[in-house]
Amino acid sequence: MDEVSKDRINTAIDMVISLVVNEISAEDHVDASIVMSEFLASQTARMLYDEKTKLWWDGPSDIVERYREEKNLNKRKTKPAIRFAGFTDP
Repeated sequence: MDEVSKDRINTAIDMVISLVVNEISAEDHVDASIVMSEFLASQTARMLYDEKTKLWWDGPSDIVERYREEKNLNKRKTKPAIRFAGFTDP
């Protein structure tokens, strides 16, 4: 069996990204161009284009879930501590 060309893999990944962006846009009621920009800047998008991860084999809903987990993790990392009366929010 012939190996799938890199161009075909990249085309498949582009199509998966389109499905992912449309799903997020519909669920969050956010313009697809904004979602696309934010998604392409994510670690999840970088992993999609890394053939070793085979992430592009997963369905769009799985990729959306991974992306949402990444965003939530990043929010927790950048959450400022709330300080009052000697206590801090972890």
